Amino acid sequence: MAEIQGCDLPENLYYDIENNVWVRREGEVIFAGMTDPAQTLSGRILFVRPKKVGMHVLRGKSLASLESGKWAGPLVCPVSGTIIATNDRLKDEPALLNIDPYGEAWIAKLQMDEPEDLGHLVTGERALELYREKIVRDKIQCMRCS
Repeated sequence: MAEIQGCDLPENLYYDIENNVWVRREGEVIFAGMTDPAQTLSGRILFVRPKKVGMHVLRGKSLASLESGKWAGPLVCPVSGTIIATNDRLKDEPALLNIDPYGEAWIAKLQMDEPEDLGHLVTGERALELYREKIVRDKIQCMRCS
């Protein structure tokens, strides 16, 4: 896992850098969540409201609503697909997103419409390079709220 100004960025994930969303692919299924820089910018997460299981969500539309002490807004869906699971643990422990954004705090699991839909996401060294630019430009220093 790479670290840039305190921000953890696993090289094996796909990223929608503009929307601060990560994707882990397992065949035709993806897990999606918010990145470490996103949780830092948001502050302590107070509420997570994912869309319902069975709902079809288009890429670029809201996958979940998030609220913190200083921000409220959507987690943008990185691919088009049908929600097949949500992380129920986040209902009682929304701040888990601040503690473990890439592990226990995944937000939704989707069945992708088209695997090619991942084509706009970046991974590996390219993702790290682009995130490094963003983190430095926006003066982000990641930390964990608990």
